[in-house]
Amino acid sequence: MNTKGTTSFRNPFWPEGFADPFVLKSRGHYYAYATENNGHPSAQTSVFPILTSTDMVSWQPAGKAMAALGEPYFFYWAPEVTEYNGQFLLYYAVHTEEFAAGIRVAVADNPTGPFMDSGHDLTSAFVPWAIDPHVFRDLDGQWYLFMTIEFNDPSTGLVGSGNVVDRMLDPFTLQGTLTQVTRPSQSWQLFEAQRASKGGRDWYTVEGSTVLRHRQRYYEMYSGGCFMRDNYAANYATSEMPMGPAGLQDTSWHDKQGLRRLVQGNADLIGPGHNSLVAGPNNVESYIAYHAWQPDMQARRPCLDRIFWHGEDLWTPAPISTPQPAPAQPRLRDLFEQSALQPHWQPLSGAWNISRDAVVQQDVAATSAELSNAEPLSPTWVLEINVRAISGSGDYGIALYNQGQVAASLTIIPEQLQLKLELPAHQRQQTQSLPAGTNLMAWHQLLVSVAGSMLIVQFDGIQILEILIDQPVQLFALLTRGCSAEFSAISLTDHFRDEFLNKDYSLAQMGWQDGSETGLQDWHIDHGTLRQSSAREGEHILIKGPAYEHYEYGATFKLIDAENSSRQAACGLVIQPQHAENIFIGLTRNQATWTLQITGTANMHTEKAIPADANFDPTDWHTLRTDQRHTDLRIFLDGSEMLTLKPSLPLSTRYKVGIATRNAAATFMSVWQTGYTD
Repeated sequence: MNTKGTTSFRNPFWPEGFADPFVLKSRGHYYAYATENNGHPSAQTSVFPILTSTDMVSWQPAGKAMAALGEPYFFYWAPEVTEYNGQFLLYYAVHTEEFAAGIRVAVADNPTGPFMDSGHDLTSAFVPWAIDPHVFRDLDGQWYLFMTIEFNDPSTGLVGSGNVVDRMLDPFTLQGTLTQVTRPSQSWQLFEAQRASKGGRDWYTVEGSTVLRHRQRYYEMYSGGCFMRDNYAANYATSEMPMGPAGLQDTSWHDKQGLRRLVQGNADLIGPGHNSLVAGPNNVESYIAYHAWQPDMQARRPCLDRIFWHGEDLWTPAPISTPQPAPAQPRLRDLFEQSALQPHWQPLSGAWNISRDAVVQQDVAATSAELSNAEPLSPTWVLEINVRAISGSGDYGIALYNQGQVAASLTIIPEQLQLKLELPAHQRQQTQSLPAGTNLMAWHQLLVSVAGSMLIVQFDGIQILEILIDQPVQLFALLTRGCSAEFSAISLTDHFRDEFLNKDYSLAQMGWQDGSETGLQDWHIDHGTLRQSSAREGEHILIKGPAYEHYEYGATFKLIDAENSSRQAACGLVIQPQHAENIFIGLTRNQATWTLQITGTANMHTEKAIPADANFDPTDWHTLRTDQRHTDLRIFLDGSEMLTLKPSLPLSTRYKVGIATRNAAATFMSVWQTGYTD
């Protein structure tokens, strides 16, 4: 099933108050949760409004999450939901006094509830006031709870609320070693000058953690300032570890410096903050969900904007109040909401049917049951499959086909709690243990990606396998062997993202090809980057991936050296149209100045000066991104849109992409491409 979603959306995405929005993606559906507007709900009154969507554009109300606890509890704040072993755990803050609050956990079998409070208060034994819970699960499976507490010692910094972290022994228990993450340290984080309720002291606020890991580094997004005023904004800090060794005096986390916050308000969206992060429908775009006031100042309404990696830096255009492209859809998406299988599914063996938004293979005795998908795989792709075991002692997963033969199979073995990779042509297999305690009768997500010869498998967001396969694959099939299993929310996206973190892989294994007849000898993977080391005169070009009509493509890079300042040094992106000359998009030196230059087809020999007041330095990291849709080629530098061009080529032209240097050496930190469905 090829998919096309709504073409655009506009912030706020919901017309009513929906503060502190947390968005969960589960089996192809989105669930947004918000702080309760009713500050003092009576017992059994429902709290925490929920919205649902399948495309992140059209949202519908889905009631409220749980029943209020009654006296003495009030102020139900900042719910976040974590899915674990078939249960949904709702972490929330609730008050018993104005400055006494604890973080509790409620449990449900469904993301829309009803959630039942578990009776567990995680924090009150350690601190009198804790709010804004955020659960982070690291790649080793360890859980951490980030939260906001008070810092009252003026000798160690600004007084006010700040963020800490603790290890979780289980979903309901903290280790009890609260450790500093980010506390107030900058003037913009002022909540209230001479705050009367705090003894007349200037009170500062840092709150609302959201944590992720990228390129072996940890990132904590947080909000600061006063949520009722226009100084409220979001920023981020980084660390080499999620939790340092020195408790409340720890300094492992470091704030991003500079005048510009990650998200700060404008005249249309005021005081944006308290964000969460969620993957888009195609599993490769990322979105930041946050609340903001509008000029009427009547409510904090929810917003969504894309967030990007510029190498090791986070960047977002948020807040955006004008219409913007809707989240991109995958090329294939099936939520199995029809009563019968769609034509692109072909049963090869076994008993396959649809039940409760899933496709089920019911024949436990089938030695090998396969449901083949007719959608061809490109050379670079990401495939999401949600799976769960039903009965039997066999294994289940996917088969990958090359020219009608199984090139590889990836299956889960419940009895051994393992993932197994088989390569039949070489009579090889490899197994990897799944996280301890995993209940395979519950739903779990497999995310499989291929780029070149690299195959990577994630299980519930944890990477558990990375291996080279020596055969291209063209099709996939769902597979069971000696068991019954269910599959749901299947999506396929054309995509690759290279971070060059593994120096043991060759460029050819990663799918890169020489595009300039100079060979690959001057390109080297080193210290998490791809380096083109020759500054000799001429072009060095690498090409990767299939050709697309519509795509997004980008890279983060910096200039290293240009031997002769009299020559025009350049580095950037190259696009190869079918049956036409290359289009070069790069940072180019003209004597002492730098420009964004585009050369190629007849109407594209143009350049745009980079403003001198930007203190532009080509030896710093910069990110170029292109977006090719229909007749428009949009070009972005470090997030800002620089140019929109219309190549003089037929609408059906397909383009391959690559990276290039001219008369210069350069280093590339990350390169990515996503194929669009429209």
